[in-house]
Order: sequence, then structure tokens, then C-alpha cells
Amino acid sequence: MLKTNINSSIFSVLFIAVFVANSFIFQNVVLGTILLFLYLFIFSTSIGNIVTPQEKGPIRFITGSAVLISTIIIIGSLVYYIYKLTPEFIQAIILLTPAITLWLSNKFSKHSFLKSFHDLWKNKKHKISQSVWLAFALIIFFAAMILFTYQSTPIFESIRSPWERIGPNVFISMSIILLLINILLYRGRERALTLPLFSLVLFVFISMVAFVFPIGYGFDSFIHKATELHLSNFGFITPKPFYYIGQYVLVLFLQHGFSIPILIADTFLIPVITSILLPIAWYTAAAHITNEKRLATTTLMGIFLLPLSGFIVTTPQALGNLWIILLILLSIPYLLSKEKPGLPILCTLALATLFIHPIAGIPAMIYVALLMCDPDRSPNKFKMVSKIFFYFLSVLASIILPLSFILSSIINKQEIITDFSALNPINLFSNLHLNIFFENKFNPVLDFVYLYGFNSFIILLIISIYSFILYKNDLGKRLMPIIIMIAALTINYILLKTVVDFTFLIDYERQNYADRLVPLIGFFLIPFLILGISHFFVNIRSRAASLRIFSIVLITAIGLSAFYITYPRKDAYQTHHGFNVSQSDIDAVNFVENWSKDEPYLVLANQSVSAAAIKEIGFRYYGNLFFYPIPTGDILYEYFLTMNSRPSREVAKDALSVVPMHGDVNTLYYIVNNYWWQAGRIIETSKNNADDWRALDNGSVFIFKYKF
Repeated sequence: MLKTNINSSIFSVLFIAVFVANSFIFQNVVLGTILLFLYLFIFSTSIGNIVTPQEKGPIRFITGSAVLISTIIIIGSLVYYIYKLTPEFIQAIILLTPAITLWLSNKFSKHSFLKSFHDLWKNKKHKISQSVWLAFALIIFFAAMILFTYQSTPIFESIRSPWERIGPNVFISMSIILLLINILLYRGRERALTLPLFSLVLFVFISMVAFVFPIGYGFDSFIHKATELHLSNFGFITPKPFYYIGQYVLVLFLQHGFSIPILIADTFLIPVITSILLPIAWYTAAAHITNEKRLATTTLMGIFLLPLSGFIVTTPQALGNLWIILLILLSIPYLLSKEKPGLPILCTLALATLFIHPIAGIPAMIYVALLMCDPDRSPNKFKMVSKIFFYFLSVLASIILPLSFILSSIINKQEIITDFSALNPINLFSNLHLNIFFENKFNPVLDFVYLYGFNSFIILLIISIYSFILYKNDLGKRLMPIIIMIAALTINYILLKTVVDFTFLIDYERQNYADRLVPLIGFFLIPFLILGISHFFVNIRSRAASLRIFSIVLITAIGLSAFYITYPRKDAYQTHHGFNVSQSDIDAVNFVENWSKDEPYLVLANQSVSAAAIKEIGFRYYGNLFFYPIPTGDILYEYFLTMNSRPSREVAKDALSVVPMHGDVNTLYYIVNNYWWQAGRIIETSKNNADDWRALDNGSVFIFKYKF
């Protein structure tokens, strides 16, 4: 024991020495990345050994990782609200981690953190066949091919879907990868190889946009990156946001602590952290549900049944969703047999989720509160009190999100209308749009893809209901908090979808908040999904080989369909309405900035151009009015839509009148992308009434100047 403590102390000193050298001298990204992975793997496993000493290496690692990262989020968020986030604070956390971890290990653990790391992937030794090694090598080869294709296919123009540029070779490679990994998962052996390999497959599955859109993707991510850059420079932003700060803390932790640039840290945060933590957390829950490691490994196929489209871009909602999944999966040992991690650890995850995003954080806090008040786990003398609080929380959970939105609207003076007449049976089902999709476009491949894709949640729900019916006598009572959360989130979804009308948002965004609850419901169904998959494979192992082969091929086909569905599409079934930020958008923003010659101005443009403005210029306001038309529910965007309908000097002049207390703003630029509906009419009309105009990038973008 003395020897291991000495070795751990030596490692800590070496880690600190290299970290200090990189932070203050080298500031090397590669060295910083290596230090980051050492930091996470070594210290996470050590913390996991303290809080879950009865578990094996992978389960210790996932528990320790969740605790370590959640603690960083909580402490960083509190410091930000009290003062500000500085490089010195981040570096202090990293420098103190080895000493604190070593002290805790000596006090509460029988093993040093180096011993814990050594045990991380320790498994029962057996001879690995050449066919397994071949499958392992092929997966890595084809994964590398796909990543190379991503990297060599940068998209700088405006398109609706990455599939417009990514060729069929990626699908061929992905089909081989999914087939081979599913075979290995079905075997359920070689877990020390299979789990990291599955993480690689999942990373390839969800990381496309991080590679193929070097400018950036989506809209929200540009706002968050700009905020993170501002926080990096100043340590705070005014006014201080009451949410999202959890993600900002992590990104700044990577930048200030390990010299990873913010744009890289933000872009790859969700794909990397999801691919590492989600499979191990799933395996942890499945191992406790099935009580068999081999079968638990097989159930990993079910990850591709989850709505993974939310994890292709780093946003607070994506990080919050990941954290609530970790909370649900890591709560399974406690629910089934009151094993660790216990309630304090689960509370830590829930609080971190709240700091990341309220739509995920509020259900997370309610879920932990239900666990704490569960009468079946309370001492006899507190059972009556527990029942009262449990039932109260169950009712509160069913209306908490509509209540929180109404309260937020009152505080922020935003208009929300409630209409309880929408709950009548006649309107209810029509508003919810509940239907089973089946359509034939005479394209067998796409027909199968969308038969799964449009019915994926229903498939997940059917599997979960079947599993609950099958195992309700054994697990129904113990999983009651999860069942209540599913019912409560469903009620919240119905209320937000029908009763609550977010009138301050543009029409097509008003259902956005309600739709975010559908993945949350799916996440709480995961334990029942694991039950259903394990039940299926227990029964199929004794059946004919042809049936087993067909099942694996079918699951591979579903996984390949999920791969296609995960990203925006433009095909016979569905056309994504959004366009990515293009180089032309960037050029337009910079051209306007230079054309203005430092004079104040407003711009009417679409979301993509506005996102480019945030990326290139940052935050510029006239009072509370951003100088580009965002958010889309704001008055400036209404003027942009009006300008599209009837481009005129009168509309441009009226748009300038919304600038509060800034009469010196007398220039407006109107930017039209060539892909906009009726762009030809808009462009020709604007040429006739604008003071001046320019066309950029061979007519990809037109800029019209109005001077008053």
C-alpha cells in the first residue's frame, strides 16, 4: 500500500509539472489533449473507486466521470454567479484535483488511483480468436475511412443536408461497421475491446457535422460559441445568463485548463463526451438490470434506437439531455437494490443538469426528489410523510414545465397565452398529431428508412410497454419513480403542445419547446428498452441460426436507417427547411461591416446570415436590440419578413425606427440569399428602390443599402 501511494504521489507531481509547463510555456493543443484524457481517466476512475467500490473498472469510471465533471460544472457555475470565470480559477481546480483525489483515496479507498486505472479495463482473460481480431481491425479501418471522408469533404456553400455532399461510400462503410459491431455485441465477450470500439463507432455515427461544416452548423451553436469567446476574454457577460452556464464552464475548462481552442472544444464536446460516457453508462445500467455482463453488452445495440440527432451539435440542450440520460442510467443500481451510487451522487448530477439547461434540469431535480421521497425506500417512521411528499411531487412534476414557462414569461415580460379548451377530446388528438406512418414512394430503401424513422418513438414505446407488462411484478414497484416521470413528462408535453401558446415566438417555432420533451420521455424509457432487448436476445439464443442472423442483419439495417435519419435530409420524403451558414454569409457580413465605414447600421437578413454576424462580429446592441434580426420572435425579424413580401424604402425606414434612443442610426442593409423563396422577384425589386447594392460570390448573396 505504501508503494502504491508513493507511485501515485510521483504521478501527481509529474502530472502537475507537465500541466504547469503546458499552461504557461508551451500551450500546445496536442499535449493539452493528452493531459485532458489522463486527467479524466485517472482521476475519474479514482473517484469512482471511492463512491462505488463494489463495482468493476468500467462502472467505476463512468460514475467517477459523472461526479468529477458535474462537480466542475457546479463549482464553476457558482463561482461565475458570485464573481467570474478566470483562467486562474480553472487552473486552480486542475492543480488541486490530484491532491484531493489522493487524499480521498487514502482515506476512503483501499486502492490508489493508479491501481484503479489499472483495473479499468481488467477482464477475465481468455484467448481471442483471429476472427474477432479481424473484425476489430476492419471496424477501425472503415471508421478511419469514414472520418477521412468527413475531413476531406468540407462544405462552405449553403445546402440543406450534408447528404448532398457525402457519397454512398460512407453508407457502405457504415453498414459494414454496424454489422461487425453488432456481431461482437451479440457475442458479449471481449468487453475490454468491444466497449471502446463501440465508443469509436458511436463517435463516427454522430460527428459528421463537426467535420464537414468547418464554419459551424445550426444557429444556436454560433450564439453559444460567441458567448464562450466573450467569457474567455472577460470572464463574464452582462446580463449574466441564468442557464447554459454549465456548458460554458466545461468549454472554458478545456480552453483555460488544457489549451484547447474554444471553437474546437465546443464543436467536439458533445460528440466526444457522448461517445465515451453513454455506452459505459448504458452498460452499467444493463449489467444491473440483466445481472449478466454478456447480455448487458448485447443490449448496447439499443443505443441506435435513441433520438441521436440531438447529439450531433454541441448545445446546452444536448449536454443537458446527455446528463439526464447519465442520471437515469446511474440511478438503476439504487432503484433495483439500493446499491451505490447513492442519492448524494445522483443529486450532484441533477444539480449539474440544472446549471446546463432548465428543460432537462427541472425534470432531473424532480426525479431525484422522487427518489428521495420514495415510500418504498424510506424508513417506516417516515413512510407517511414520504407518501405525502411523493404524491405532491408527482402532481407537481406533471405541470412543472408549463408553470416554469409562464413564470419566466411574467419575469421577462413575454406574452404566453393559455387555452384550456384545447384539451377537449375533439381537438386534443388533432393537435398532438399522433399517427403511425406508413407510405410507399416505390423506393424500397427509403421506404424502410422512413418506416423506421417516422415511427421510431412508437417502436421505442411499444418495446417499453411490452417490457413493463412482462416484468411489472418483478420491477414495476422498484422502477415507479421512472414510470411517474414518463407519465409526468407526457402530461407536460400535452399541455405545452395544446394549452400553452408561445406567442412571442415566430409561428413555426412555437411547438419547439413541447417537442423537446419527446426525447426526454424516450430517455426515461431506456430501462424498459434494455429489458425488452435483453428479453429478446435471451430467447433468440436458443433459436435457429438463420433467425439469429436475420435479427442481427435487421438491427444493422435499423442502425443504418438511424444514421441517415440523424442528419437533415432532402429526399422524396422530407426536405429540411434550414440552410447552413456558408462562406458567402461570412463574406456578406464582413463586406457590410467594411462598407459601413464605422457608421452605425441595422441589417435585415435571415438566420444563417445573422449567425455569421455573431461569429464574425460578436454581440453588438442598440439598447436591447441586436443589430441583426435575432431572435426570430423579435420585431426586427418581422420587418425582415415584411421586406421579403414587399421590398421598399418605406419598410426599411420603418425598421430603423425601432432602434431605441439612437436617432443616429440611419443606414439599413438588406441581405438576400439566392436560395430564398422568390429570391429573383425580391432582388429585382430591391435593385430599383435601394440606394446602392452589391452581389457577392457569383450572385450567391445580394446586399442592398438604404440610407436615410
